[in-house]
Amino acid sequence: MGPGSRIGALARRLAALVTDRVQEGLAAEGITDVRPVHLRVFVALDQGPARITAIAERLGATKQTVGPLVDELVRLGYLSRLPDPRDSRAKLVDFTPAGRAAATTAQQCAEAIDRELAEQVGLARAQDCRATLWSLITGLDRSAG
Repeated sequence: MGPGSRIGALARRLAALVTDRVQEGLAAEGITDVRPVHLRVFVALDQGPARITAIAERLGATKQTVGPLVDELVRLGYLSRLPDPRDSRAKLVDFTPAGRAAATTAQQCAEAIDRELAEQVGLARAQDCRATLWSLITGLDRSAG
């Protein structure tokens, strides 16, 4: 793999490297049971408590895929299910204090990586890269805009 590689392959490699570094940052704080796929659920809950269907929609996944992840995170003590005040039959998923702490740690790690990358290539190039990647994403996925 090199600079002439396909954009998607380069994007996946960068995402894997960032994820590895976030995992290392979590482990340094003693959080060793959060898997990379859990981080996606954390990001989906950044907007506040949500039903599993809303989390799945935010992730571009099915509720059948997200449900077991939420079950696992509830068992691990990172998420809880609360009654939905708008529908007594539904449940909202939200962070527990431990889950909020893990999500905050992961976010701080990701922000530190962003700063490191900006230092590596310069702020202007980092901003151009972000804008270019977003343009490519929205060009392929009209729902991302």
